Amino acid sequence: MTVLVVGLILFFGMHLVPSTPLRATLVERIGEDPFKGVFSLVSLAGFVLIVYGFSTTEFVALLDPQPWGRGVTYWAVPLAMVLLVASNTPNNIKRVLRHPMLIGLIIWSGAHVAANGDLASTVLFVSFGGFALLDIVLVEVQGRAKPAAAVSFIWDLVTVVIGLALAAVLFYFHEYISGMPLV
Repeated sequence: MTVLVVGLILFFGMHLVPSTPLRATLVERIGEDPFKGVFSLVSLAGFVLIVYGFSTTEFVALLDPQPWGRGVTYWAVPLAMVLLVASNTPNNIKRVLRHPMLIGLIIWSGAHVAANGDLASTVLFVSFGGFALLDIVLVEVQGRAKPAAAVSFIWDLVTVVIGLALAAVLFYFHEYISGMPLV
């Protein structure tokens, strides 16, 4: 569990830096490209520790998974993947939802908390959801959210198709990615 927690602290600590004045200070001292390099390396190290820590943490039952949790997850993950794709493509979804990636992360993590009941899963998914909520607040307080420009409806369709395809790949390979079979 310690490795998982250290990974989460590294990963989310680094991902919070852009939402604080520390980013500007670091960029001023070391430059934009070196900052991006450090950001990437620390984030990757945190992610590797999260994966390794999660996979090696002993199963500790914390609560009973909700009976509806698995069913909700089957619907929530495709929605979350569409929102993830929406944050990285031109589309009109961003005009309605100011933070599609973070909202998708909240949906993904919340569904997984309901579907799992062990300590490691709860720590992992609550951390992702909590980070996303905190980041939305920080971005809004700082006024950094920029309105998206209107684009053709075709981009919305492309975004949804790519998001659903990504969800299908994740469903199909879920056992190989997470070690947990879906059925």
